[in-house]
Amino acid sequence: MSKPDIFEEIVRIKREGGEAALATVVSGEDGTPGKTGFRMLVYPNGKISGTVGGGLLEAKVQSEALQCIVDKKSRFLDFTLDQRSANSLRMLCGGKVKIFIEPIHGTSTIYIFGAGHIALPLVQFAKALDFTVVVIDDRDEFANEDRFPLADEVRLGDFTQLTKSIDFQESDCVVIITRGHAHDETVLKECLAKQKLPGYIGMIGSREKIPIIFSHLKEQGILEERLAKVKSPIGLDIGGRTPAEIAISITAEIIAQRHGKSNVRSMQQPKSK
Repeated sequence: MSKPDIFEEIVRIKREGGEAALATVVSGEDGTPGKTGFRMLVYPNGKISGTVGGGLLEAKVQSEALQCIVDKKSRFLDFTLDQRSANSLRMLCGGKVKIFIEPIHGTSTIYIFGAGHIALPLVQFAKALDFTVVVIDDRDEFANEDRFPLADEVRLGDFTQLTKSIDFQESDCVVIITRGHAHDETVLKECLAKQKLPGYIGMIGSREKIPIIFSHLKEQGILEERLAKVKSPIGLDIGGRTPAEIAISITAEIIAQRHGKSNVRSMQQPKSK
């Protein structure tokens, strides 16, 4: 079976919310193994597709590409392929090669269940961070494009059916801030019943409400290990109580999780309207 086209792979990675790094030879002198235009895609597990010339050069580029995936920053590499220069790769072929490495990642989607007062600033913050934003509610006076002009999509309908219709990617985020406990529980149940979970699931609620909902879901067969993935109460404890402050705390928690940082839970929160 032939290897997939690199550009088709990039489209797939972006569509599925994955990650990789693309290394491109932008300049390769005669005699160097990497010729101008050679490309290599490096996956997070270290596997590669394509080539930048093989050998020590390729191994070095692979290592740099893996770091590029982690820090999400492009880098420009300049190699001397001989055994004389102090900064060379100690290769016999000679010449110089320049390689540009850029991170490839899909656009993460934030699904906001509940179009109340917290959702309004949350959409603004999420768009400022380049998320795709989908707002979901069962009330037509709330779930409309006039109320959320910045959202990529606004969905109106039954919470159960709309949640069931979504195929989450690992890079996706779910924010559950509906107008009532029953709707919050419904959405959370459908999210945790999925074969593939989103990377972040947060649910608004008080310390009294959360154990009750979790107990109900356990009785319905939701595993403890899945419930443990839920951030509830939602958001970092920054002391705020206004809709905008809560939205900031939610956004901060999503960013913290994305970068693998530990965080402090919120104490109490009002319900979304």
